[in-house]
Amino acid sequence: MSNNTPSLNVMTNVPAHIAARIAARQNSGVKSAVTAAVGLDGPQIPRISIKAGRYRLIESGVETVVGITLDTIVIGANPRVSKVFYAKAYDSAADNVRPDCFSNDGLHPDASVTSPVANGCANCPNNVLGSKVLPSGAKSKLCADQRHLAVVPAADATKVYSLTVPVSGMKAMREYFKELDNYGITPEEVVTQLGFDDSASYPKITFKQVGYVPEKMVGKIEALSLSDDTKVATRQLAPKDTHVALPGVASQPALTSAPAPAPAPAAPPAPTFDDAYEDEAAAVTPVIAAPTVVAKPTVAPVRSSDELSKKLDDLFGA
Repeated sequence: MSNNTPSLNVMTNVPAHIAARIAARQNSGVKSAVTAAVGLDGPQIPRISIKAGRYRLIESGVETVVGITLDTIVIGANPRVSKVFYAKAYDSAADNVRPDCFSNDGLHPDASVTSPVANGCANCPNNVLGSKVLPSGAKSKLCADQRHLAVVPAADATKVYSLTVPVSGMKAMREYFKELDNYGITPEEVVTQLGFDDSASYPKITFKQVGYVPEKMVGKIEALSLSDDTKVATRQLAPKDTHVALPGVASQPALTSAPAPAPAPAAPPAPTFDDAYEDEAAAVTPVIAAPTVVAKPTVAPVRSSDELSKKLDDLFGA
């Protein structure tokens, strides 16, 4: 019988020479080339993917496909428009593709970018409207705008996920938030259903209000919105390294007597392949629909009880 989980004996009885190597790596910050190549190196941000028109919860390399809609509560947003540039065209078979250049604050290339296109986003030729032309003929930019949101699934509002809203969904997002604001309501107070625009040939996010946060859950949502997890999800704070020292490793000597250099302050990580890469330009058969009048998002009336509220009440009962 095969079992991929390391046994307790293997994890606790680490030979001295291996323990010394682990300690040296932890002190120096040098990582394994193998784990880096398969995307296991360093802390991971729980995130929501929209690849292939399905909402997927991804955490620690495990992907859970939810479907074409996902009920969430939006609890945070990066105050600035972020930027991301891929030199190569979208490849549906690619995985964990690191952008060639990106900026979480929309002002300067991230410090981890080895060959930035420009020293600032304002003077970058890829950040100019018209540097890219979509199949529909519309002008776009080679360096795409995106917004990083922090959301929690409404059915289990205990885990904060990062949601990257590509430029194609940013207008709908702004209109939705504006409509809520017209009624004096904040995104943290409602259940937002994420969906997809059926008229688009690529995953284009839509937003719809489908309920309200139960009273007993409001305090927990407010606390989450102020947490470090929310700052990490919105790319304003680096995630904590989740590597756990094995028993006895910390006491082992390092491979070198030279003191380890002080680690540099951690920056929010680079976005990997996370669907801001898959836009109209990546569509196999672009859909150029005739102009239609789209109804503005509306705020649903308060419902005294429904199935969703009951589930939330059960999860966060007194």
